[in-house]
Amino acid sequence: MSCVIEYIGASLHETPDYRRLARLANLSYSQFFREFKRRAGQSPRSYIEEQRIAYAKRLLAAGRLSVKEVAFQTGFQNQLYFSRRFQKAAGMSPSQYRASCQSDPERALHPYSYYMGVISTDRAYGSYA
Repeated sequence: MSCVIEYIGASLHETPDYRRLARLANLSYSQFFREFKRRAGQSPRSYIEEQRIAYAKRLLAAGRLSVKEVAFQTGFQNQLYFSRRFQKAAGMSPSQYRASCQSDPERALHPYSYYMGVISTDRAYGSYA
């Protein structure tokens, strides 16, 4: 299953091919879905969307791409659908998320953040002593 997880991470920008994922895991299509859900605790579709949203958060925090570009980079073919799914997962729109990251540069560095250390700033805020 680790090769499937690696493949998913490397191909977030593509439309998922579940039959290919099943072949990578050397399982039938239905066995793959059952086994993935048993091991990961969620369906492959949910896992892929979660990873896409996480990647979108990193791209938005970096602030270099437009929301439309982030949507396409993360495999969403429709910006409106991306915005709806992002808002459902993050509790705010992609634009609001970007603004909150820019107003609080340490947000991405928070010790309980899933992406600790992904974004760095050239200024130090606060004390970690």
